[in-house]
Amino acid sequence: MNRPLVYFNKNFSVTSAQLERLRQSGQFATLASHSDPTSAMLGAAERAITEPKGLLGSAYLNWLLETVQRERPAAFLVGKEAGAVSDRRAEFERLGTQVIAVADAPTLRLLDRKDEFLAGWDASILPIPAWTTFHDAASFEAAIALLHAHPGFVPGKTRLCLKPARGIYAAGFRVLTEGRSLKSFLRGELYQMSLDEARRMFGQEGRFQTMLLMHTLEGAERSVDCVAWQGVLAAAVVRRKLPDGGPQLIEDRPDLLEAAQKLTRRYHLSGIFNFQTKDDAQRQPNMLEINARASGGLRYSMAAGLDFAGVAAGLALGLISPEQVLLPRTGVRVSEVKRAQVLGGAAELEGGNEPLGENAELA
Repeated sequence: MNRPLVYFNKNFSVTSAQLERLRQSGQFATLASHSDPTSAMLGAAERAITEPKGLLGSAYLNWLLETVQRERPAAFLVGKEAGAVSDRRAEFERLGTQVIAVADAPTLRLLDRKDEFLAGWDASILPIPAWTTFHDAASFEAAIALLHAHPGFVPGKTRLCLKPARGIYAAGFRVLTEGRSLKSFLRGELYQMSLDEARRMFGQEGRFQTMLLMHTLEGAERSVDCVAWQGVLAAAVVRRKLPDGGPQLIEDRPDLLEAAQKLTRRYHLSGIFNFQTKDDAQRQPNMLEINARASGGLRYSMAAGLDFAGVAAGLALGLISPEQVLLPRTGVRVSEVKRAQVLGGAAELEGGNEPLGENAELA
C-alpha cells in the first residue's frame, strides 16, 4: 500500500521532531528540503533534497513548484515563504498537492505584525494587557507616560516590558526595572533591562523599527499548540511553563480550548500554529500573540501524545475529521531530552545562511 507523501520545505529546527513522529507512525512517507545540508530536518525525513541557496520570492516559488511537480507529494506543510505559497496555492493544487499553510497571505502578514494584530484583537475571546507602540526616544517617553496613567497601573508593582512589533521567540524582549544590580546580572537575568539603560539605548538612535511597550503580567505563562483545518480546530495542547524553566505542565483548560476554537474560526487558520498567554493579577489569561507556525516548544506538546504533523496531513487529505482526533493527555509534566544525531561525513561549511524574505528568522 502506497503511503501519501508529505513534503516539508525549509523550516525551523523543531520540524525535525514532526518528521520523526511521522516516520514512527508509518502512515505517511516523508520528504524534506533545506538549504543547509547538515539540517536535522534532512536527517529526519525518509528522502531529502538540498535547496539552492539564496532563492527568495518568485524564484523560490518556482523552485518549489518544480520540486512538487517532480516529487508529487500529496500534502505540503509550508515553512519558508508561507505567504507567497498561499498566494499561489492554486498552482500547487493543480499539480495534485494539498497546501497546508496556516492562513492566507494577508492574515499571515497581520499575525506577523504584533501591533496591528493587537489593535484588531477581539477582547471577548481573551483580554489583552495594556499596550502602546514607540519608534524613537520621544515616543518611548510618551509611551511610558501613557501606560503609567492607565487605570491598571499600580505604582511600585506594575512593571513595563518591551519587545519588537515583529520578531520570534524572545528576541528583543525585556522587562524594564528601576535599577540593574550586579546580583541580577550574575544570576543571568538576561530578559531584564533598567529604564535608564533603555533610555540610553533608544536615545542613541533616530527612528527605529516599531516596538511595543506593555504592562508586564506577572502570572503564569502558557503556550497553546494547535492543529486545525480551514477554520475548525481539531486539537490543542495547553502547556504551562513552570517557574524553574525546566519541565512544563500539560493542563486541562476548557477556557483556553474555547479561546483556541474562537481564534481558529476568526482567522480561518489551518495546520500547526501556537498562541501565548500570561495571567494577570486576577489569574485571568491574557492574549499576547498568535504565532503562525509551530512553536519552538512543540516537542513538549507532542510528548502529550499528539502527532501534530500527522493530524494536519490527515485533515488536509480528508483521511480524518476534526472529531476523530484523539485528545492529548493532560495533568502530566513533560520535559525535553536533547540528543546527538550523526548527520553524515564531514562537510565543508559555507559562511552563513541566506536571508529568507518574509521568514528572515528561519534557521
